[in-house]
Amino acid sequence: MSDMELTNRQLFWMMVSTQIIMTILLTTSPAIQSAQQDAWISALLAMGISIGIAYICGKLYTIFPDKSLIEYNRGLLGKWLGGLVSAMYILVWILILAVILKQFSLFITGTIMPKTPVSIIIILMLIVVLYPTLHGVGVIGRICELTGPIILIGVIGPMFLAINEMDRDRLLPIFSDSGYMAIMKGALPTAAFLGDCILILILSSFVDHSKFKVRHSVYGVMVSGIFTSLSVIVSLLMFGSNVASGYPYPMLMTVRSISIGGIIENLDAVVITIWIMSIFTKLALYLFVAGYGTSQLFGMKNWRIPVWVIAGVALVIALLPTNYEEISVIFPQKVATKYVFPIFMAGGPLLLLILGLFKRKKLNPAPPRS
Repeated sequence: MSDMELTNRQLFWMMVSTQIIMTILLTTSPAIQSAQQDAWISALLAMGISIGIAYICGKLYTIFPDKSLIEYNRGLLGKWLGGLVSAMYILVWILILAVILKQFSLFITGTIMPKTPVSIIIILMLIVVLYPTLHGVGVIGRICELTGPIILIGVIGPMFLAINEMDRDRLLPIFSDSGYMAIMKGALPTAAFLGDCILILILSSFVDHSKFKVRHSVYGVMVSGIFTSLSVIVSLLMFGSNVASGYPYPMLMTVRSISIGGIIENLDAVVITIWIMSIFTKLALYLFVAGYGTSQLFGMKNWRIPVWVIAGVALVIALLPTNYEEISVIFPQKVATKYVFPIFMAGGPLLLLILGLFKRKKLNPAPPRS
């Protein structure tokens, strides 16, 4: 298999590897703040919404086989409007790439490396991410196949080790202190993070269309959603809604609370190292998708040139002076959930699917696979 080919299994592990950790870290506390002890319902609702988005993105590839979002946008929306919409998606991906870099650096300095300058962490991580990205999406896919199971162990392991500290009464009462609107509000941040499965709009074009199965992408998002829901439940069982909502990273506090016989403890450094694998693959995928999409938009044969340029742009944006609250609280609430999620993650793919179903006979004479 060449470095520009993917399999269905790799697509599955890409969804799991890239989504699970940052969704757990950055959406658990907002969900609990909104829905209190019903935050696990919010997480399940967000999973359902994201599964629908993943299905729509995968279905678009079955309608337009061997084509990416950039390519069929022009056929559906026209040359200029289609190009504009594609450019907007690329700009969103570049922005998210820079935000992830910043969030990662603040997480590291706030947990295990408090004296290390944020700029050093950002630069070093970007250098490491560039290596697999420049070697092609197939390399990233194989990395996700390798790291995906390890990441899952890094999530489920602490849950089992902390089981003696859990109290099921902290989940009660169910659906009496929050209500529909609070649960819906709590679901939005999680749905926005799981909604980055829209990367399928580009990544699916590297899978042989005769072998492509929508369900693999859907299952990947489902696994991420299930583990996110479990992490919310564990955080509530460990600390209760009042305490957990005050922690920026409730799952990390769960890890730090583990102590078995005074022997098994202080696991946060080990677990964080595993979690970094997920953030690494997420950064690599966003950088690749933004760079490759740019090359398709402008008809460039060498897609690696835009990757270098976008890496530089993301570095500059990430180095802008922002604190934890601005990048991890205000940005998700004011930008991601209000604009990025409804327009680019939910509304955009749905509109393209509706247009594709109407125009597929004209744009793609061959009948699509079910």
